[in-house]
Amino acid sequence: MKPLLHLAFAFAVAGALSACGGKTPPAPVSPPETGSNGEAGSAAPLPSRNFLNVSRFPMNRLISGGVAKDGIPALTDPDFVRAGSAYATYLLDEDLVLGVYLDGVAKAYPHNIGWHHEIVNDVASDRALVVTLCPLTGTGMVFDGQGEGNGRLELGVSGLLFNNNLVMYDRRFEDTLYPQMTHIGIRGYGTEQELTLMPVVETTWGNWKRIHPGTLIVSSGSTGMYRPERYSTYPYTGYREPASAPMFPLFPEPDDNPIVHDYPPKEIVLGVRFGNVAKAYPFSQMGDDRSVINDRVADQNVLVVYDAAARMALPFRRDLGNLTLNFEKVPSTDRRFDFLMRDLETGTTWNLLGQALAGELRGNQLYQIPAHNAFWFAWATFWQDTAVYRP
Repeated sequence: MKPLLHLAFAFAVAGALSACGGKTPPAPVSPPETGSNGEAGSAAPLPSRNFLNVSRFPMNRLISGGVAKDGIPALTDPDFVRAGSAYATYLLDEDLVLGVYLDGVAKAYPHNIGWHHEIVNDVASDRALVVTLCPLTGTGMVFDGQGEGNGRLELGVSGLLFNNNLVMYDRRFEDTLYPQMTHIGIRGYGTEQELTLMPVVETTWGNWKRIHPGTLIVSSGSTGMYRPERYSTYPYTGYREPASAPMFPLFPEPDDNPIVHDYPPKEIVLGVRFGNVAKAYPFSQMGDDRSVINDRVADQNVLVVYDAAARMALPFRRDLGNLTLNFEKVPSTDRRFDFLMRDLETGTTWNLLGQALAGELRGNQLYQIPAHNAFWFAWATFWQDTAVYRP
């Protein structure tokens, strides 16, 4: 057997969960199987090699993360401050944030907040959204919170995990569960309903401030739960090391999923998915500097922009009207960005947010594909048929 699951979990379980829950929890336990046809509790890998088919979802693979429902307290409508505030000093420039920009409003949701709360229910520019971070799978994802006829969507932390991934519950219908990475309801009123994934910019705090100098950031004093200095401390000591193991066992086991050994477990990848078709862009494969990648995933023409220093990888559609554009990297004339792009078809210059700055297509905006980063082991386990970018 390869060493992925032979590495010790104990140090991480005790330290990380006690940091989130306040006390060292009991060992995780599996809830009972559900369903009378044997499919919901099936222990066999799914034929589609992903977990999108709710009728065959392996409910018996949900486990307790060691805390009760809401034992990790989600935030709802926290206070925000400007970057220069004393309540923003918990964050270093190299720390990661999930950045959202809507109708002229820029907001940053730091990983440091997500380590301790995992979910932020918020409103940006009058639009409800839900910002989620699972520290165990490295997945920061933003969902549309507008709701459809049932009021604003608000999610909470269920206390359950699936393949190490956060399982969220819907506060409107508390029996509804959503694994974060598939974001399809697997139980209750919202069964088979899919949350709407929104684009996000995951990057360093220093880079986000450079791109959006007027950004707001979650205040360390807004939660009323922890002292501000707590948000400067990573509670999962050693867990982000590339070769370190996942905290809990995987389904399917690594020996039944050979691709999980292709990269170190905690290698960061940008994951792009259209339905059942998934592709991973490992940061290590995109170079140690800057890359502009013209690609095709499923039937979509895709552009991936990668800035290693900013720890940022963003996917866009390369189609603009009837044009399919191909891009190359060019030196930057904008101090907010380390480099710019130029399309070969019209010679237009674009920034790394997909905005056309100069040339024939000036003023246009490329569509940013809703996607997210993840640890490799998580992406490869959820999407076992994933393609992988290799230059």
